Amino acid sequence: MAVIEAKNLVFTYGQGTPFVTHAVNNVSFCVNRGEIIGIIGHTGSGKSTIVQMLNGLICPEDGVILLDNNNIHTDFKNLREVRFKVGLVFQYPEYQLFEETAFKDIAYGPRNMGLSENEIYDRVRYAAKSVGLTDELLEKSPFDLSGGEKRRVAIAGIIAMKPDVLVLDEPTAGLDPKGRDTILSLIKNYRDETNAAVIIVSHSMEDMAKTADKLLVMNKGKIEMFDTVSSVFENAERLTEIGLDIPEVTKIAVELNKKGFKIPKTIYTVADMRDAIVSLKGGNGL
Repeated sequence: MAVIEAKNLVFTYGQGTPFVTHAVNNVSFCVNRGEIIGIIGHTGSGKSTIVQMLNGLICPEDGVILLDNNNIHTDFKNLREVRFKVGLVFQYPEYQLFEETAFKDIAYGPRNMGLSENEIYDRVRYAAKSVGLTDELLEKSPFDLSGGEKRRVAIAGIIAMKPDVLVLDEPTAGLDPKGRDTILSLIKNYRDETNAAVIIVSHSMEDMAKTADKLLVMNKGKIEMFDTVSSVFENAERLTEIGLDIPEVTKIAVELNKKGFKIPKTIYTVADMRDAIVSLKGGNGL
């Protein structure tokens, strides 16, 4: 069942000026509970505009956002309620930390929800555990934490509100490979524990290959593709044409296929490549 649905979204920047830009042009898609959807596209393709519309930060010029079949701009008392249900984590969210301690920063959202102190405490502990923050780190100033720890605090602040839809804009930007894997693992764990829908904007094809169930490919404000990860990466040539990269392991699979090796071109993870090579060797295809 769809928890959030976009119908015929349109948004234009610079209306009435020489710099008019059609950022989003008649975009429709839906996301079911428990799904992880990756949104990919080159810079300026409309990715960030879409996710800001999903929780009401930007109002579409045309089209609607449905949250549990309710129009977020007409069926809710105010957009504040929507933002508790659709939690948005901006790119480099650690720059938005401001409280004295990590605990207080995570508690900020639940406190704005009007929850009791006991409920706030429980939610902070739950969110901190979800992202691997220790009690010791919770008592520190967020400005004394490492970059990866700050990122976890910022994500925990959204998780503490227990959103039905978790939206993350480039959640692994600027992190080293270990930090990237940690954040992505935490996001998947949250989905597994809550059955929440997760939407991730990313430039990293490798991250999306390991994490997403489906990919929504944006190109010049329109949806180019919306399908399973394997089906999208099968169109490697088209992705390259519109300025996107593909996972390195997929590039290798494509080249091996061209050279006559029976390696599926839909491979997009190292584990898939390992299994394909083992199978090929066993079948005397090498």
